[in-house]
Amino acid sequence: MTCLALAMDVAMAGEKPVTTRTLDDLGFQPIRSAPATTVSLNDTRVSAEIHGVLQEVVVRVGEVVRADALLARLDCEEHSLDLQQVRATTQAARADAEFAQFQLGRAQELARRQAVSAELLNERQAQASRTRAEVLRLEAATRSAQRRVNLCEIRAPFDAVIIERLGSVGELVQAGTPIARILDAGDLEVSGNIQQQDLPALQAAGEIRFVAAGVHYPVELRAVSPVVDQRLRSVDVRFVFTHEAALPGQVGRIEWVSGLRHAPADLLVRRENALGIFVEEDGRARFILAPGVREGQPPPMDLPGDTRLIVDGRFGLRDGDSVRIIER
Repeated sequence: MTCLALAMDVAMAGEKPVTTRTLDDLGFQPIRSAPATTVSLNDTRVSAEIHGVLQEVVVRVGEVVRADALLARLDCEEHSLDLQQVRATTQAARADAEFAQFQLGRAQELARRQAVSAELLNERQAQASRTRAEVLRLEAATRSAQRRVNLCEIRAPFDAVIIERLGSVGELVQAGTPIARILDAGDLEVSGNIQQQDLPALQAAGEIRFVAAGVHYPVELRAVSPVVDQRLRSVDVRFVFTHEAALPGQVGRIEWVSGLRHAPADLLVRRENALGIFVEEDGRARFILAPGVREGQPPPMDLPGDTRLIVDGRFGLRDGDSVRIIER
């Protein structure tokens, strides 16, 4: 049979010739991306907690320090003298308390022999209680003085990077005076500006990564801000590192792989002001809508992998047309 006769037979049968490829053959999972930055959850100005003259600042900008590392030191002579004084006073109070307890014991022994008045016994009991209370007060004062001595050394509260040195040697500082600005190098997350229309695909993604300076860092979605930036029409989405973390402040992009296979964008056709693609089912063309997809964008296809996508002949089709698959 000649090609002309074959074409006449197809026309007579009302079938439109098309070529098809399966979704497994043509489908792909696109990688989308958005700008993102590594942010530290702790950007802290470490301050003095007591007054004193700043004697030494032992760190410089750019250094990485461990938690509890020494940052600066205050002149501690005044606080050390206070500690010595309160310790001496505490020792004297303990001696008074021991003597008062001894006197109470003697009075109790004499009271059992009825050789001392009840008034004197009560006085000895009150004296013993007062001296014990004084010892407790002075022990608390000793711990407070010891704490002030300990605070003469200003230490890092966490693993950090020194961002700024705010105090100078010889400066008289008060409680609350900032000494250094540090950035938490361990408690990090990624802030990404994600377009609203991309959120569903991001939340359904099977793999998300932060890419900076050519390095891929696996992350997972932590939170989506409910506030929309009206200017950029984006939302702030936060991610946490699942393995190795990038450096604080590092700029890069969030990339995610779509969980759905997408058909090529050039298969899109418009029918009645709606975009979609044609597939072949039991010898008929079926129009599959692609809601939310713009021209030039690959449409997501939640279809089986053996679905036959119509490639050639799709522009002249209508939903429900009879088709005949021909070999290319």
